[in-house]
This record gives sequence, structure tokens and C-alpha cells, in this order.
Amino acid sequence: MKAKKGAEARLIEHIEKTFRFPGDRRLLLGPGDDCAVLRHGAGRDLVITTDEIVEGTHYLARFATPEDLARKLTRINLSDLASMGDVRPVSCVVGSGLKKDTPPDFTRRFMRELKKEALRFGISVAGGNLAGARENHFYMTVWGETGGTQPVTRYGAKPGDLLFNVGPLGLAAAGLEILMGGKAALCKKFPGLVKAFWRPEPQLAAGALLGRKELASAMLDNSDGLARSAAILAELSRCRVIVSPGEGACARELRAYCAAAGRPWRYYAIGGGEDYGLVFTAPARKLGDIKRLLPAALVVGRVEKGRGAAIENFNGKVKSFEHF
Repeated sequence: MKAKKGAEARLIEHIEKTFRFPGDRRLLLGPGDDCAVLRHGAGRDLVITTDEIVEGTHYLARFATPEDLARKLTRINLSDLASMGDVRPVSCVVGSGLKKDTPPDFTRRFMRELKKEALRFGISVAGGNLAGARENHFYMTVWGETGGTQPVTRYGAKPGDLLFNVGPLGLAAAGLEILMGGKAALCKKFPGLVKAFWRPEPQLAAGALLGRKELASAMLDNSDGLARSAAILAELSRCRVIVSPGEGACARELRAYCAAAGRPWRYYAIGGGEDYGLVFTAPARKLGDIKRLLPAALVVGRVEKGRGAAIENFNGKVKSFEHF
């Protein structure tokens, strides 16, 4: 089964073609990857990314607290830094568009939790912006510094590589489904799935290890689902990526939820987005080193000659997450 390119992917492709500045030698990596990379100094490059959370697109106000939003905003941005390899987060700026009727207590709670998250991950909040809006939205730009190795991009996968995932698969999609359903009993029964949606853990340590040890040939964070991640790697690395997750990729709580919902776990693991783990490729000869240094990494597919992405062992329909 082939993963189709949606409207968002087509727009991103147009953006990448439009914003090219070959004359700027400081810009080492521009649109098309999880982060931009700018030459900063000898042995140190700035890695910059931005992401946002929009009411009605990424969440509904009826099931979101300001603490939820502050935590998720911080972590989805740091996840982009993790996907670039050996990168140390440094600082960020944060902005929001707020409706007129937003209670003052909401913003105070958001800021308190934002500071807690900044301290948790060792970054500072250097500034930001406020504006009025029809729907609440929150955005962050975060930057970090590279270590002694080159950033890991989306362009290096080669035929013969294995496809890996580290982090959850499908948990956030199931958690969002529970939240959208609005049944308190399900939220109580499957708290790990709801937590996975609101509190993704950026894989900073895993990303730094993969970059520092030069184990990954290509990498991105799993924000839009495994199928979409594979399609991106296939397109940018000009190869064919086969997605084939085994039973070990399914967490126990997701398996229990799938039994209750009557859906196969691969429906969530392959198509579900917002897990914010890392999807990466590596030569097969490095499998032993990866399993020794990063036991949580699972083989979920392979890279072959050709073009495009395909899914094995699943005949259901996969709909990857779209941001609009």
C-alpha cells in the first residue's frame, strides 16, 4: 500500500522550492528538514526550529488546560532539535494569539508551567510576542547548538539501511481519540494514552547519542505518523522505504485499547501522529551497536532501491495527520 501526498505536503514542497538562498553561506540547511542550521562559530552551529499549537486544529478548548498546552508546546519544539542529532537546547522565544475572553488566570497558569518546562529541559525563555486572535494559538521558536558532529538530516538514507523507531508509536493518536470522545471513564481507564498526547517526551538523549556516535544516516521526529515519516525520508533521500513494524512496536496499553475499540494496533502505530519519537535509518551493519547503546530502538522497516514508501502486513486505510 502506498502513502499518498496530501495538500500539506504539496504546500511544504512549494515553500521549500521558493525559499532557497544559495548566496547565504551561513545557512547550512534551510527549509525541508526539522530545523534550520546556521554557521555560528568554529565547531558550533545554531540549530533553529519553530512550531505551534492552534485551537481547533491541534486541540479543543473543552479538553485542554493551560498547563497541557505549555508542556506540549515546549516538547514538540524540543523534539525537532532531538531529530538533528547531537544538539544541546539553549533558549527560546514564545508567542501567542489570544481571544478577548481568555481569562487572566489562564495566561498566568500557562506562563508558570512554561517556566517549569524551560527549567526541566535546561533552556531559557528569551522573549516573545502577544496578539489578539479569533482562536487561541501558541507558538515557540527554539534554538540549540551542535556538538562536535554534523547534524543528522533527512537526506542520508540509502538502500540496505534499516528503518528504526525510538519512542512511542500510536499512543498519542489513541489518546486524542479518547479525548475527542469525551468519555471520562475511558480517560481514566487509559491514562497512559492521554498522557502520551499531552506530554510527549522529546528524545534528546537518544538523538544526541545517534548523532554523536554517527549511527543514523537520516532522521526526523515522528510528528505526522510512521507512514508519513517514511514517505518524507523516501522522497528526500531518493529511495524506497518499506514500513513493517512487528508486534514489539505495540505498547501494552495501546493493545488493550485496540481490543476495546475493535481496531488493529497498526492503524494507530502506522497512521497516528504526534508521538514525537524519532524515526531514523542506519546501515544494517550498525544494528548491533544501536541495540547495545539504545535498546529501546526497534526495527520498523527497511530501505530499498526505488522511490516512494510502502506498508507491509497491513491492509487497512492509513490517514496520516494533517495540520490543516
